[in-house]
Amino acid sequence: PAGSNWVDTASETPAGGMLWGNPDAKVKLIEYGALSCSHCAQFSADSSEGMKALIAKGTVSYEFRSFMLNAIDIPAFLLVKCNGAGPFFPLTEQMFAAQHDWLGKAQTITPEEQKAWTALKPNQLADSIAQKLGLVDFVTQRGVSADKAKACLADPAGVAKLEKVAKEGQEQFQISGTPTFIINGEKALDIGTWDKLEPALIAAGA
Repeated sequence: PAGSNWVDTASETPAGGMLWGNPDAKVKLIEYGALSCSHCAQFSADSSEGMKALIAKGTVSYEFRSFMLNAIDIPAFLLVKCNGAGPFFPLTEQMFAAQHDWLGKAQTITPEEQKAWTALKPNQLADSIAQKLGLVDFVTQRGVSADKAKACLADPAGVAKLEKVAKEGQEQFQISGTPTFIINGEKALDIGTWDKLEPALIAAGA
């Protein structure tokens, strides 16, 4: 496809990320981000229109790779990835936009709940956190069936894939915080906001 059709093109990559746009774009952007990261949420809001315009041109592809800052990111990523690559980017953008609301519910986690969670297996913990923060309701209101959400939270392979993506990011690019951007295979130093990233993408040929 050409033109704005690239905006409707999404796929999962061999590295475990989600790719938006032309896979053969001249400028290949990777973001390592976390759904609990406030700077990532700000980037999502600031970059929304500009990123879409560059992707529509077919000159930029945007791959989002999950990076966990804490246990909350695991159920959040399992749920936004649940229906595959197509809905991933709209769901992620909406979860970032509502971050203040669902992440704010973490303040209601009691010491007793935290203690009980230490005895849970990874998938059980993911399910408990998702229920506590209202993340299951969030995605079921946006096209993910309740049964599908439950299955995604219960899938050990999903957790393993998230851990693999983060581990490989640490090894390959020394990712230690979010957002971190990779432009055509090179880590973008001192760039964490759209107003700094956009000129770098244009300079690369976007």
